[in-house]
Amino acid sequence: MKILTIGDSSVGKTCLILRSIENCFTHELRSTIGVECKSKIIERGTKRISVQLWDTAGQERYRRITANYYRGSHGVAIVYDVTNRKSFELVTTWIDELKKQASQNTINILVANKTDMLNLRVVQEDEGRELAKQWNLDYFETSAKTGAGVNEAFNYLIDKIYASMEVSPQFLKKTKESFLLASQKGSFESKKRCC
Repeated sequence: MKILTIGDSSVGKTCLILRSIENCFTHELRSTIGVECKSKIIERGTKRISVQLWDTAGQERYRRITANYYRGSHGVAIVYDVTNRKSFELVTTWIDELKKQASQNTINILVANKTDMLNLRVVQEDEGRELAKQWNLDYFETSAKTGAGVNEAFNYLIDKIYASMEVSPQFLKKTKESFLLASQKGSFESKKRCC
């Protein structure tokens, strides 16, 4: 199961993944360059599922690299920082990119991060919920620092993806094929550049 986190730089995508996978938080993280991945095994019923959480760079210069990773994804968490209005305003840009690059079967959620920073908050919950409603997305408020809402957001996404796979095995097959094609394309492009 492949889940991407996308959003502007410094919204806390890496911290959300660390909290979800390792249940830890640190302020001392460098910006993601390109794409990084962490994984965990979960159980649903009698099945053991490998969940890959992909951390994409938010900077404009890495967009071409990260675009290939939308293909084959089962779910996407679009993340913004509640203390940074620009990151909220750019959510629409990320959604547009997602619609161009990802399968229409991809399950997407909107995540408002850094909700522990009450004194610095500039994007209110009702604004986030309204934007999510406008794009037909489920909405979650999280704090990677305290852990509030993080497991709820990722578990919800995982459960929705799992339900889709159970209902339609073709969903899994199509996204796997897309993922393999994206991997091969990325490999070909990197060879092409260096030779």
